Amino acid sequence: MKPLLSVVVPVHNVEDYLEECLASLAEQSLKDIEVVLVDDGSTDGSRRIAEDFAARDDRFRCVHQPNAGLSAARNTGVARTTAGVPYLAFADSDDIVVPDAYERMLASLESTGSDLVTGNVWRLNEQGRQQAWQYRWLTADRPRTHITRDPRLLADRVAWNKVFRRSFWDRHAFTFPVGKLYEDTPVMIPAHYLAGSVDVLHEHVYLWRVREGSITRRRTDVRGVRDRIAACEQVSAFLADRGAGHRLRYDISCLRDDFVYFLEGLPMGGPAYRSAFMADAGAFLDRAGDAALAGLPAEARIRWQLVRERRTEDLLAVLDFERANGTGTFAVAGPPGRRRAVSPAVTGGRSASARLGKGDLPAVARLVDAGWGEDGRLRLRGYAYIRNLPARAARQSLKAGLVREASGGRPRPVPVRTVRTERATADSGQELHHYGHAGFEMVLDPGRLGPGHWLVGVVVAGHGVVRRAALRAVEAAAAQPLVHDLGDGLRAVLGYRDGRLELAVSRLPALATGHEQGPDTLELTGRLYGDTRPTALVLTREGGAEQVHPVRCGDGFGARIPLAALTAGRWRAALLTDGVRVPLAAAPELPPPAFADAAGALVVDLSGEPRVDRAETAPDGGLRIGGTGAGALLELRHSTLGETVAVPLPVPVAGQGPSDGGEGGGEGRFTAVLAPPPREGDWEVFLDDRPVRVGAALAALLPVHAPGTRFHLDRRHGDRLTVHCAPALDDAERSAYHQRLLRTAHHPAQKRLPLRDAVLYAGDAGGTAAGSLRAVHAELVRRSTDAEHLWVTDGTPGAATRVPATAVPVVAYSSAWYEALARARRIVAAGQLPVWFERRPDQTVVQAWHGPPLGRFGLDLTGTLYADHQYLATLEHRSAQWSVLVSPSAYATPHLRRALGHSGEVLEAGCPADDLLYAPGREKTAERVRRRLGIPDGHRVVLYAPTYRDHLAHPPAGVPAGSAPLYRWDPALDLPALARSLDGRTTVLVRRHPRVTGSVPAHPALRDVSAHPDTTELLLIADVLLTDYSGLAFGFAHTGRPMLFHTYDLEHYRDTVRGFCLDFETRAPGPLFVTTQEVAQALRATPASADLHAEAYESFRRDHCGPADGNAARRVVDRLLEQEGSPGPVRP
Repeated sequence: MKPLLSVVVPVHNVEDYLEECLASLAEQSLKDIEVVLVDDGSTDGSRRIAEDFAARDDRFRCVHQPNAGLSAARNTGVARTTAGVPYLAFADSDDIVVPDAYERMLASLESTGSDLVTGNVWRLNEQGRQQAWQYRWLTADRPRTHITRDPRLLADRVAWNKVFRRSFWDRHAFTFPVGKLYEDTPVMIPAHYLAGSVDVLHEHVYLWRVREGSITRRRTDVRGVRDRIAACEQVSAFLADRGAGHRLRYDISCLRDDFVYFLEGLPMGGPAYRSAFMADAGAFLDRAGDAALAGLPAEARIRWQLVRERRTEDLLAVLDFERANGTGTFAVAGPPGRRRAVSPAVTGGRSASARLGKGDLPAVARLVDAGWGEDGRLRLRGYAYIRNLPARAARQSLKAGLVREASGGRPRPVPVRTVRTERATADSGQELHHYGHAGFEMVLDPGRLGPGHWLVGVVVAGHGVVRRAALRAVEAAAAQPLVHDLGDGLRAVLGYRDGRLELAVSRLPALATGHEQGPDTLELTGRLYGDTRPTALVLTREGGAEQVHPVRCGDGFGARIPLAALTAGRWRAALLTDGVRVPLAAAPELPPPAFADAAGALVVDLSGEPRVDRAETAPDGGLRIGGTGAGALLELRHSTLGETVAVPLPVPVAGQGPSDGGEGGGEGRFTAVLAPPPREGDWEVFLDDRPVRVGAALAALLPVHAPGTRFHLDRRHGDRLTVHCAPALDDAERSAYHQRLLRTAHHPAQKRLPLRDAVLYAGDAGGTAAGSLRAVHAELVRRSTDAEHLWVTDGTPGAATRVPATAVPVVAYSSAWYEALARARRIVAAGQLPVWFERRPDQTVVQAWHGPPLGRFGLDLTGTLYADHQYLATLEHRSAQWSVLVSPSAYATPHLRRALGHSGEVLEAGCPADDLLYAPGREKTAERVRRRLGIPDGHRVVLYAPTYRDHLAHPPAGVPAGSAPLYRWDPALDLPALARSLDGRTTVLVRRHPRVTGSVPAHPALRDVSAHPDTTELLLIADVLLTDYSGLAFGFAHTGRPMLFHTYDLEHYRDTVRGFCLDFETRAPGPLFVTTQEVAQALRATPASADLHAEAYESFRRDHCGPADGNAARRVVDRLLEQEGSPGPVRP
């Protein structure tokens, strides 16, 4: 049969994803397709995979050509499609097409006669799928529309979520521009304008895989920025003949979308990138003119005006300010009616400002807490302010509440009380304005409102500006419904409609109040209100299955449901009354399997999903939870960072249930005590990989706090149990606004006071840096100096275990931390101090750094893909604040000097962390560490300690404020397979880099030692070190024990990501392996492998390692104590 659709798939080096992509095409519900695979000179296994598919499925056809780029491959594919096929589509070879996508898209085109159809897109990355932001507006189908009638289609600039009528494609002779990046825009936007009509489908049709290192991620690439701007100019020129309004609208969309990605990369880019961006974007703005800027918000107009004026340094200052404070933060100057937005980042007699419009000063209104009082009234607590207008006094934040029917009508005023709060300032994430009087308290009486759907909002006034805003949740996941029964069948549900707070008051026709499960049936009973007389109970399962059961009516109602009918899944209940379906509400206290969901509606579910129904404070300060559900493993999982924490589950004791007060859970129940998690943020609770949900009765009592701690129980995403671990600092101290005051007022004031006889230890939380600090601290304590010892910590619950008993913890960014930086006579750092820090003339700062470098770092990364040039520009100033830089070896000294921009004194003392490897009592220390880690006697210890990957960085939004960049744990080493392949007398210790977050798979032979406070102790007990490119190799070389290197991505790491400070492939002190199987085989034959590399090992230790005497800390302390009264820093 002749195909209906031709799908062109360009293929180039995507062997890890190609199989999944082609399978999604082969499994399309539309079977009459042909797939033209264009192998564009692949050098990996992609060609073989493509040919295998073509051999198995005659709908697939392979075409091979030398590498010419994506556009050329697409053009080749179009030319090789079968003549006369009526429709054409494109798919990228690392993406996935939704199973029924092409069937739905062709059906739409057949129905409407439009020239092309486009559909919604999922964004697919390592965290799963998310709605692509370009298509968030797509909430309904729009058949036979056009870009001139719906300008939001200007964001629809990709080829792969579309099907084209082939006659339309050929009539306009569309081709993709060869040799250019961002090749879709100059074809797709003209196609939208040239089409007679376009169909838009709101259901998703495509999963777009976002891979690190792909061209759309290379924001500081010179060719990328030039090609993107050129593509936009090409489209703009095309629109010039189609009306000034169309061209202007497109130009504005470029400034809102296309160019922002590159603009935000400007601080990280090198001189060539900055020059290219300013020249090409500036030329675009010169041509687009004032009209394009006028269509933008004030903060964007400030940025683009600086580009237009080619004021690169001022623009970098503005972008730096926005990176710290978020876009849209500015000062407001001028009288009412002539107010301007002014960026505080531009100083020195220059200014950067823009005229304010009404939309530039929006109101922000957030609900923080809600609860029902015993009087049946709803108490709301939150904050509201006008953005960029401070609320330092009550008169600057006058507020009134408003409620109105969702269907329309006049708003009703509700009195509110203004209260002080630091939450608004902290949540705003900016340092410029204080919103201390933005807080409010509001009481709603549903009895006075009566039945209806009531939207809740506020009016806020200050500084001569009045704004109205709907109340919204602090964050989307916190938008939980709150159910309350008012009596006599009246129910109130506080929820959200399109993100806006809504109080729904309704009279229930019925309420499910009980159930009894027998061997074969579930008997459901409940109350009836008014004259309701239902005839049937309708159960509907997600996915569409439905069943109907008769209802008995008397004083109440009853229904008998055969258990056999309740197959796996969740069934929602409704009553059929007079031919109308009415959702059936449930009493909050109903237990499974028929219970109230988060919104109070009855759900029947026999799957036994875990549900927590009680929470209380445990005697040890933790939180005890109990609920229904069976399982062996309870875990906390961080919502953004991929870390997990296992929670012990007591062994059930027969006959003991929750009412017995026993520690174990009864049959079908579990109990556990939750301790504070190790990192701030939200931790979702899972039992055997199933999310633990919150029973409706308990939901009304949340949050439950553990007294004297920073964590509490709450729920997210409706009814999912969550443990929230708050930041170490309270709202007042952690807010960016108060941090600025601490930095610019408190710290300078402390510097005017005399120095304290104190030593401040500041460094990374783990690794060699922490080991060096510990060694220097131990040596100072051994010498019995009278100095006070202060240890910088991040304040996380587990941080106390990393602070020596002889030191006092100081939480980073606390007022005590700012004071210690200002007044400690000596500072021992193992990493960068804040960029604003300046050493006092009589202060001594010793920089111990992180140990010898293996991968390139600092200024040696200039011009590379992952270099942050804004940070690199600060290194000379930072290093000028050091009294002395400690170098671990003669090899390391020139690298440290050059990479850190250090021209001052260097002490080649060795690495203090390595002293433990030579300590007289090291055998006893090793025995103690082995016992602490539970390593059986006689077991060989393999330490697996890889470094991080720059291209696997977590998005900044998921990283705690003030934290260094964090990276994903994504080892190519198959740890469970490795553990299984080894003998039963080997224990593998897995140590993630301190900046890497993630979880280690469970296996008896694996131990996650990432939280161990001293990495050198791990080196001490390890019989073999398995790493990739970690600098720990230098320290472990002191032991003389074997090293193996898992270098699966050697070429990529060397040539693209970071590179090396030495010729790693020839100087590595051990063999290099690519696969897990090779590593396992080498571990089984370690002695032989070590013998083969003995000469390289000794050469590495001789040429790259420091003094082998265990006296590095002594030499550092000698110099530290000699430095009293040293001259002040040199200002570069």
